[in-house]
Amino acid sequence: MAENSTLKPISAIRWLVAFASGLVCASLLMSSSLQSLGELSHIFCLVAIALVAYSWVLYSMTMSIGISAITFLCVVWVWALQRSVLLGIDLVALMFLLGIGFWQMRRRFRRFQRMSQVLDDLREETTVKEQAVSHATQLRDALQKKLYRYTQLQAIAERLSYLTEFNGIAQLAVESAFSLIGKSDACLLLLLDTHHQELSLIASKKHDGSMAIRAKHGDPFDRYVLRTHRPLIVSDVRRDFRFTTMGFSDRCVSSVIACPILLNQGVAGVLRLDSAQPAVYSQDDLRFLDVLLGLVETAMANAQLFEKTQQLAITDGLTGLLLARPLSEQLGRELVRADRNHEPISVLMLDIDHFKQYNDKYGHPAGDGVLKRVADILRRVVPPDAAVARYGGEEFIILLPRMIREEARVVAESIRSQVAEQALRPESGMRIKITLSIGIVCFPEDARTEVELIRIADQRLYQAKHDGRNRVCAL
Repeated sequence: MAENSTLKPISAIRWLVAFASGLVCASLLMSSSLQSLGELSHIFCLVAIALVAYSWVLYSMTMSIGISAITFLCVVWVWALQRSVLLGIDLVALMFLLGIGFWQMRRRFRRFQRMSQVLDDLREETTVKEQAVSHATQLRDALQKKLYRYTQLQAIAERLSYLTEFNGIAQLAVESAFSLIGKSDACLLLLLDTHHQELSLIASKKHDGSMAIRAKHGDPFDRYVLRTHRPLIVSDVRRDFRFTTMGFSDRCVSSVIACPILLNQGVAGVLRLDSAQPAVYSQDDLRFLDVLLGLVETAMANAQLFEKTQQLAITDGLTGLLLARPLSEQLGRELVRADRNHEPISVLMLDIDHFKQYNDKYGHPAGDGVLKRVADILRRVVPPDAAVARYGGEEFIILLPRMIREEARVVAESIRSQVAEQALRPESGMRIKITLSIGIVCFPEDARTEVELIRIADQRLYQAKHDGRNRVCAL
């Protein structure tokens, strides 16, 4: 509003000066025809010159030149008609004034050009600085994103340190990768089944509403990573020659990043993220996924070590069977369950006949071979739900849940006969026959407590030995 109120008087003055200039020029031309009005013409010339001088301040260069040219022509015309000395002086003064005006206008024009150049330079410098600020802002945002990610990695590392099961580690890895990298429709972790040499889906995460994951044994992307042992990033599956000829019947996939899971100097699995949108993932995402998998691999290695340690704590190092204490604990649990459900339990106690003589004659390595051979037969013959333990030096104990006496006798006879059919060759080259004596006890007919069951099974084992060995005693 203030600018409009200022511009209105200026505009009025311009119109007034233009009108006055036209009026003075017209009056000057009219007075030129009268020689007696020479003094009046001189006054009109002075007024016209004054208006010309003012026009150079008030108007633009083009408008000022136009008014100056018209006034100059009028003064020349009047001077040519009257040939007055005063008009000649006025003409010279006007020419001098016009020269000064043109010179000042040229200076103003050059100064304007320099200021325009300076302004352009300032604008260019401003643009460069704005671009630098924008780049710095982007860099700051990227650094903040990386800082957030690595802060989260620290928290993930702490959580992984408390996990000792593969499934829990796999699920945490999938959820962390899916949330921190983002931009994904699904995240899958597949582990390699070394027995069948194929991938199996262990954990997955997907957006709500996304299509179900049906490829439980991996896609061509996973098999590619498994085969090459290298990370994979695909911006557009349809333009990647490695995968364009492959069919994908599961879900719509355009962008993929995947990394191998390395354990024990080999590929143990693959962690993959994919999206239906092309060009979603960057090299930074792939590097972050690789760092995350480094933590996951360490946690999985620790879980393997923990599992082996637990296994060593409950199994015999020579035969691979349970130790006596873990089997005793399992027997206690089975007795509680059987008593509650009114179900039977049978316990077999086995001893290798003349084992001490065999050990003394052929040496302890040969004795260890006998123990391993008997353990292999026990694992092969007993039912899947049975528990087998090495109870002593050459003694074994078998827990048979939900099995009555006659069924236990059948199992015991099968074990005894298969062991008796085995013939070992120690270093002497002789074929040595190995036999077993077996005692059977049943819950609840024979006893109802763990101590009594073991005691009675041991008595029946020695009864079998007393009756001639290589036999089963169930009563």
